[in-house]
Formats: sequence, C-alpha cells, structure tokens
Amino acid sequence: MRVLAGASLAILLFGCFGTSVKEAPSRTENREFPGRKICILYLESESDTVVEINPTVCKTRTPPLHTFHPAIALAALESGSLKDPNALYKWDRTKYPYIRWQKDLNLQSATESSAIWYFQKLVRETSLPKTRSWLQNAGLPANATEENRAFWLEEGYSLNGEDFFGFLRNLVLQRLPVREKNRAAVLAALERSPGKISNPTGTHTLGGNWGEAERFYSDSGTAYLGGRSLSLFWFFWKSGTKSRLFFSRVESETEILNPLDAARIGTEFLQKEHLWERFFFSR
Repeated sequence: MRVLAGASLAILLFGCFGTSVKEAPSRTENREFPGRKICILYLESESDTVVEINPTVCKTRTPPLHTFHPAIALAALESGSLKDPNALYKWDRTKYPYIRWQKDLNLQSATESSAIWYFQKLVRETSLPKTRSWLQNAGLPANATEENRAFWLEEGYSLNGEDFFGFLRNLVLQRLPVREKNRAAVLAALERSPGKISNPTGTHTLGGNWGEAERFYSDSGTAYLGGRSLSLFWFFWKSGTKSRLFFSRVESETEILNPLDAARIGTEFLQKEHLWERFFFSR
C-alpha cells in the first residue's frame, strides 16, 4: 500500500567543526511491511534529493552495529593512534565465532570481515575521550561510556536513520572534516565489486544487474538485542557524474533476521518500485 506522507521536506543534516548546517530538499513516503519496521533513505545526485521511506521509523534510534566501524576508524586515523591503515594488529588467539576474525588484521581485512575485536582495539588505543570528541565533532552521538566494550553494538549507544544517513552522505561526498588520505583509507576498506557485500561469513553477491560503476562501497550489520532483531545495509554507487547513496534498516520482534536481510529487502524495494533502471542505467 502506497501512502504519500508529504510532497517535500527539508532533512536537517548536521554541521561539523562549525561548518554551516546543510539542508537538502527531500520527500517522504510511507510503505507497509507487515511484521517489520523498515526505514529506507536514498540520495540521487542529479537533483540532490533525499527520499525517505517511513519517516516515523527512520526517526527511531537503534545501535548502528557493524556499520559504525568507519566512524571508529576515522577517529583513530584523525587522532593519530592508527598511523598506518595497512599495519597488522595481532590476533591474540581468542576463539571467535568467525574464522575470518581468527587471524592478524589490518583496516581493510577487519572492515571486510566486520571484526569487532579490531575496532575495540582502535577505541582503546585512541582513548575513549578522544573517540567521543571526534564523534561529537562529526555530528554523531558521543555518549560512549566504556572503551573495553563494543558500545556501537549495545542499546546504550544509538542514533536514528536520518542522522546515520547524514554521516554516510558526508563521508562519501567529502563533507566530513577529515584529512583526505584518511577518508580515502576508510573508503578503500569499504570498496567492493558492484552488488557485492562482505560480512563475517564471507563475500556475498546481491541479485540484479548493478551496471558499470567506477566506485561501489557497501557495508552491513546485524544483531539481536533488546528483544528485537536488527539488520542494516548501505551502498554508494558512482558512475561519471551520477551517484546513488542508499540505506536500509530492518527491525523485527517476531523473527531472527539474517545478515543479508536489509540488503535483500532494500534491493527488492528498488526493483518493485521501478527505481532500479533509473538508479543504475539512466543517462
């Protein structure tokens, strides 16, 4: 069922380090997904238009899960605690639930495998006060309380879909107040072949023809906490002057979502709404 919630809206994106607040014209719509709470946001570069599906859901807060790792990496790189993104951090022989976590890792391999221990180590080496300071300056919540815990996976640290989409937008469009070499290092760790997604279990191919892209970044996260199952996914696709940023977040209290559910539901949405051709093949 398709319900138009509003013809236009200005989505407020945060300012960083005293920069002016960015407002982007947008529209909001509602869709029904029985048994699930689904937030979808996407940006079309030609019109600089942000479209928000189910704004009430998008305004609710959830932990960002593994998709928060780029923010932690940027805090470490900008503070100088991570001087070389290619440097290997030693695995301490702990038996983790995924084979991909049981080896020495650098920023690239840790991001590809969503290895929590690597990013916990980054927070410890950066220090919690410096991490909080960087998050605040980037417009993100700064209420992390324990550097020995993966706070971004817990209910105590959360942000809404609009704010996280704003962070992603600033990251991919060079609007974050970070050195370009550090931004490039983080994006290099997120780069995949078009339509590919990497998580603790491996690299997976999403359905559909993703066209030809000069750049394709993607990430995802999943967890069960607070009586609900969460799945998050985003991608950035760029070809020439055309680019697409897409984010989907799925919540369910009646089922256990798998790591690819937000990606699958998001791409199915693009196809069912007849957006796929416009996204990847329009000129």
